[in-house]
Amino acid sequence: MSTINWLFEINFAIFAVFLLLFVTELMGGVLLLIAYDATKSKVLPYIVPMWEVTGTFAAFWVVTADFAYPKMLWPVATMLAGLILVFLILIVVRNASISFAELIVRRGWLNERRLYQLYGLATLGIGLVVLVILSAIVSGAGVDLAATSFSLWGWVTSSGSLLYIVGVLFIAVGLAPVFYDIGPLRRLSLPLTTVGVVIEAASLYLYSSSLLSVYFLVPGVLTVAAALLYTVKATAPIASHKFVFALLGAVIIFAQSYLVYPTAFQQAGGLSVDAVTTTGPMVGMFYVLTAVGAVVVGLLMVLYMLTVWRAERLPPSPAPSAPSMAPAHSP
Repeated sequence: MSTINWLFEINFAIFAVFLLLFVTELMGGVLLLIAYDATKSKVLPYIVPMWEVTGTFAAFWVVTADFAYPKMLWPVATMLAGLILVFLILIVVRNASISFAELIVRRGWLNERRLYQLYGLATLGIGLVVLVILSAIVSGAGVDLAATSFSLWGWVTSSGSLLYIVGVLFIAVGLAPVFYDIGPLRRLSLPLTTVGVVIEAASLYLYSSSLLSVYFLVPGVLTVAAALLYTVKATAPIASHKFVFALLGAVIIFAQSYLVYPTAFQQAGGLSVDAVTTTGPMVGMFYVLTAVGAVVVGLLMVLYMLTVWRAERLPPSPAPSAPSMAPAHSP
C-alpha cells in the first residue's frame, strides 16, 4: 500500500456519512420516545423520508467494505455473528414499524404514535448493537482474533466498555435538540454534550491510554462547539441548520479514524489495517464501485433532502370542516 491507505480513507468517509445519518435517526427516535407530542412536528418530517437513505447508505458502505477488506469478511461475520443477527432482527422491526406508521389508520390499540415509538425503540436497540461492535473493533474488548470469537461478557467486564455506551448516549441526547431545533431543550444541550465527551474520553483512556491522544481534541472540541453554538440565540439557527450540522458531524466522525488506523482490536493483540486491505485488480474495482455508488446514493440523498426541505415549509393542513346540518332550502 502507499503511504496513505486511500481505500481505508474513502471507505471510512462513506462510513462517516452512514453513521451520521443513523445518529440523526437515533436522536429523533429518542425524542419520539421521551416527548412524542412535543417533538413529532420537528422529527417526523425528517426521519420519514430519510430512513430509507440511511439504509441505502448502509448497504453502500457494506459493499465497499467487502471490496476493501475481503480477507476480513468471513472472520468478522463469524466473530460477530450473534450481534449481527440481533442487528438484522432490529432492522426488520425498525423498517416495518416506520413503514406501517406512514400508512396506518387507527386499529384499536395500534396507532401512529405506538408505531413511531416502536421505531424509536428499535433504532435505539440498533444503536446499542452498533456501539458494541464499534467499541470492540476499536479496543478489542471481548475479542479473540486467533479463535475468531467474541465474548459479550468479556466486553462488558472490560474497563471502558459501558462508559463508551453511556458517553455516546449523553452526546446523542445533548445534540438531539440542536439537530431538530427543539428550543425548550436548548439549556440542556451544552451540559449533556460536554459530560458525554468527557465520559467518552475516560472510556478511551480506560481501554488504552494510546487511544486518548491529541487527535481526540478535534472531534471532542467540535462536538462541544455544536452544542455551544446552539445555546447562543444569534448562532442557534446556524448550528441547527441540517446541512451545517451534517457537514460538521461527518467531520467529527471522520476525525476518529485514528482509533482504528493503522491498528484495530488493540487489546486483542492488534490487527494491521494495511495488512488486510485488498490489492491488485480489486483496487480498481473498488474505485469504480465507489464512484458509481457515490453518484447514485448522492442523487438519492439530494432528492430526499429536497423532500425534507419542502415538508418543513408546507403550511399545516387545515382541519376538515364539519358538514353543515342546516336544513335544505325548500322552494
